[in-house]
Amino acid sequence: MIQFNIHRFAMVARWSLTNDKSFYVRTLLQMFVLLTLMFLFFTTSFYWLRGADTGYRPCCVVVVMMFFIQVALGPAMMFNSMKGKHDMHALLLLPASNFEKYLMRYTTWIYVLGLTFVAFFGADLVQYVFNWLIGNNPQFVTGALFGRLNPPIVNWEAIGSKKVTVINALIILFLWTQSCFALGATFFRSHKYSWILTLLVLIFLSMVQSWLFPISYENQFDMIHGDAITLLYISDAVYGIWGIVNYWLSYKIFCRTQNIGKFVNI
Repeated sequence: MIQFNIHRFAMVARWSLTNDKSFYVRTLLQMFVLLTLMFLFFTTSFYWLRGADTGYRPCCVVVVMMFFIQVALGPAMMFNSMKGKHDMHALLLLPASNFEKYLMRYTTWIYVLGLTFVAFFGADLVQYVFNWLIGNNPQFVTGALFGRLNPPIVNWEAIGSKKVTVINALIILFLWTQSCFALGATFFRSHKYSWILTLLVLIFLSMVQSWLFPISYENQFDMIHGDAITLLYISDAVYGIWGIVNYWLSYKIFCRTQNIGKFVNI
């Protein structure tokens, strides 16, 4: 069977979106209620006593953290919409390739991220109208957020290549983290708590790494200076290859998944 066919993938996507409709609707409503309550709490409570826009600062911080966590841990929700063995059995029996099924399940976090954006804008509108009705001087959280995230024109010559290298390293580390949660989603059978189990494994690996390769704060700071920048390039290569291997293993474990077992899919 051809691993990817756009028409067959469209059928898998239509089946998944129809089957997971209740999950997406529930997620949208939960995020809308959560964000609305949070916005109203910060923008209508005692924060207003300290300044007209002070209450919007924690809103911006929470929203940025929420989106960051959703993207990083997104692949871990690959099977959250599955209600039990029946849904998993139906997925495995779909007339499609394993790559098409895996790709559709992987993109679940992208749909959830889109719904979170919808919930965010809806909650922002509600808090604006509510603050306007009670006589506050309202503003949109969206405007406050972009006002704080919009940097001045970047002067690449002033930044220098070393700082750009550090930024690239952070991006690679972020993608590696996402690949770990993608691997955990298919390795652990617990769909609901796979992200917690994966996080515990990452914490354990971090402790082992700190024990085997102790690096002081001064050495970490010096990473952007001198010859030590070479170690950063090596780290980028290692974590980049490791991330690719994680995605490959995640797919391979998905291909071997059976509707039996207790803890892991091997």
